[in-house]
Amino acid sequence: MGVSQQRTPGEVFTLSQAQAIHRYGSSRTRTVTGLQAAIGSLSDAAVTLQRVLEPRPAGFPPGPAGDAALDLLRNPLDFLTRAVAAYGGIVGLSLGGQRVVLLTDLRVAHEVLIDKASIFVKEGTAFFPGSSLAGNGLLVSDGELWRRQRQLSNPAFRRAAVEAYAEAMGMATQQMLRNSWLQSRQRDIYADFNALTLQITTDALFGADLPPRQALEVTGAIETAFRFFASRTGNVLALPEWVPTPDNLQYSAAVARLDAAVYKIIANRRNLLASSQQTTACLLDKLLTSQDEAGQGMADQALRDELMTLLIAGQETSAILLSWACAFLAHHPDIQQRAAEEVQQVLQGRLPTSSNIRGLRLMEAVVLEVLRLRPPAYLVGRCAAEPTILGSYPIAAGTTVLVSAYIMHRDAQHWPRATNFVPDRWLEVIDGRPGGYMGLMSGMGHNGAYFPFGAGPRNCIGTGFAMMETLLILASILQKFQLLPVPGARFPKPDARITLRPADVKLRVQPR
Repeated sequence: MGVSQQRTPGEVFTLSQAQAIHRYGSSRTRTVTGLQAAIGSLSDAAVTLQRVLEPRPAGFPPGPAGDAALDLLRNPLDFLTRAVAAYGGIVGLSLGGQRVVLLTDLRVAHEVLIDKASIFVKEGTAFFPGSSLAGNGLLVSDGELWRRQRQLSNPAFRRAAVEAYAEAMGMATQQMLRNSWLQSRQRDIYADFNALTLQITTDALFGADLPPRQALEVTGAIETAFRFFASRTGNVLALPEWVPTPDNLQYSAAVARLDAAVYKIIANRRNLLASSQQTTACLLDKLLTSQDEAGQGMADQALRDELMTLLIAGQETSAILLSWACAFLAHHPDIQQRAAEEVQQVLQGRLPTSSNIRGLRLMEAVVLEVLRLRPPAYLVGRCAAEPTILGSYPIAAGTTVLVSAYIMHRDAQHWPRATNFVPDRWLEVIDGRPGGYMGLMSGMGHNGAYFPFGAGPRNCIGTGFAMMETLLILASILQKFQLLPVPGARFPKPDARITLRPADVKLRVQPR
């Protein structure tokens, strides 16, 4: 459940597990014996049970009686929808003994994400603990550390920098279409896009000229780590990383291999930059050369944490967005036909580039509408760093607040035909907005109820990268293939885990 591997991989954990991770530290920095782990888990279980049995605090927002963790886990989207319908835009919940406020009230959500962003922080947010893989990257850090890292990372995501990666994106996409899609007419779209976005993200982070052996080391370790998280998704009984289970030990070994490979890459890129040798542009180069006001750059540990954060946040989220987009297009053939005709008219048979995809207005609208109905980051988590007020309700320090993009994006008060796939709703909005579709990502959208990449100072730094990648890949696909549902297949059901994945996306791909 949650903010996507956009909020470092840490599935739905109980409060006791989150506390345990905080107390004992990550698996990279502290070894815990089996006895210590058992004692810690028993102690935390007692704390959790005590919290579950505590009565609702006075003044806490209305919500379901008792602990709702099991109801939430059975069907997160259904639970969220029913809770908001029954109790309104500010709902008080008990989840695994943790007091949580669910927000869909537009004004109050704006306060949490933008107006009071300094009060509602990442640290302490229940169910979204950190991970040894991500370290102290942008998605989990707070305060001065976050501000410095964000400032140093910004140059890597400016428009000119992002557009430099377009050629590598296009080459990887053409290779997938040529080697896989032409060979098999029925595809597991999600698996295909997972592999493609992993290649694109590693190329963008480390450079397309990464030696083959190093590339294999990195991708192999990444795949092991991602399998680890997938196997734990939605499992409240999963033990923290530091408990020496076989899975955890395998994961720790993968992180160690990845660390060794990444630190070696960092050292090599430093040497290449110092020698002025010609290399392909990559995000790591930008991070290596970026400096703060004092003229200081990132240390290797900080570089490693940011690279891992970008890898986690960028790869799976893009694969999910592309999978949903292809599913919507396959099940809406009229819109797919219009989008394909637009691609033909604008590109005139040329390969998609960062420049020519700017004319694909309908394609932009399709992506915006997919993000409205199926935002990969369907919940945004924050923690109150001090006592405050939400609406008319007093909120204690340490309270977790969950803002639901999924519910707000479907609110009929803000969206005509709220649950329907209507890309055309965006055409006039895009034209009338400074900065085009990127302008829609500022604040909380044109109507105050749209934030697929987060909102406020902590919005996703990679928004421009993700949008360009998605548009370029979709244009490449529609230029050469027609997307068709498998006979008898229904539209994919949402699978709400850390991110909002499609449960099963198998499509027929027919060459045009």
